[in-house]
Amino acid sequence: MISRVPHFSFPIIFLLIVVLFFSGCIEVPDSNAGTGSAGTGDNLIRVISLAPSETEIFYAINTPDSGVTLVGRTDYDDYPPEALTVPSVGGPKTLSVESIVSKNPDLIIATTLAQKTVVDSLLELGCPVHTYTLESFDDVYSNIESLGVLLGLEESAGKLVDELKAREIKIINSPKETPAPRTWYVVNVQPLYAAGNNTLQGETIEKAGGVNVFADMDGYFAVSHEAVIERAPEVIIVPTGHGSKTVNFTEQILSIPEFRDLPAIKNGRVYTVDNDIASRPGPRIIDGLELFYQCINAGIL
Repeated sequence: MISRVPHFSFPIIFLLIVVLFFSGCIEVPDSNAGTGSAGTGDNLIRVISLAPSETEIFYAINTPDSGVTLVGRTDYDDYPPEALTVPSVGGPKTLSVESIVSKNPDLIIATTLAQKTVVDSLLELGCPVHTYTLESFDDVYSNIESLGVLLGLEESAGKLVDELKAREIKIINSPKETPAPRTWYVVNVQPLYAAGNNTLQGETIEKAGGVNVFADMDGYFAVSHEAVIERAPEVIIVPTGHGSKTVNFTEQILSIPEFRDLPAIKNGRVYTVDNDIASRPGPRIIDGLELFYQCINAGIL
């Protein structure tokens, strides 16, 4: 949904305890082998996801008769709705090794944003952790295909990737404003952050027909009011407040006096998009691309 704003070494003892009481992770193959499926025959494959994007991918490729089930997720894994029925193993910074291991997972899927100390501890215990880097569209497609192989769901994973790529090409080939609008994706307001080059949002802006005003910078970084004013964005895309019901990033941007003469604000081209769709590197990346396309090309739609 878019809304338009007008004008404006764990300790050794602990490890031994975990090993003794939760030995389900001990005799598994190398978690980074990247080949084969997580289970065979009629055995139920138990999966734990340590990232919302991985949970979304899991549900998008799983099939009713797969024999694969999600037995753990993080506090922030809220899509699709059925994910909420799965027990949580903690938040991104509060993951519980004991809770994860006690569920006897056959596969644990994570991203590089997961708490490294937790992932390292799980690997030390012999748990099958696969960690993905998700910074681009191609990363997401590769993640989907890899998880399909691990879970024996290659067919559904391949079908999903084909569908996503077809939708991506359709957007890329759709009519676009010329010249390409200078676009700023606001990551955070207090402090002020932007998405630069080599980010999912930066790539989305380009595929949608815009020019990222911070493309000369890499990753996510703090920016000054002066830097924004100098780059004079014609389109500003603002996410909802990262799950907070009390933070309104759009209102915060519009309330900054120095920004009142920015082209985007003067021309009423400040748009609010769903943060989860815009920032999660999962099956909804094309939904995000479609949202960005609508924002960046509103002048011809």
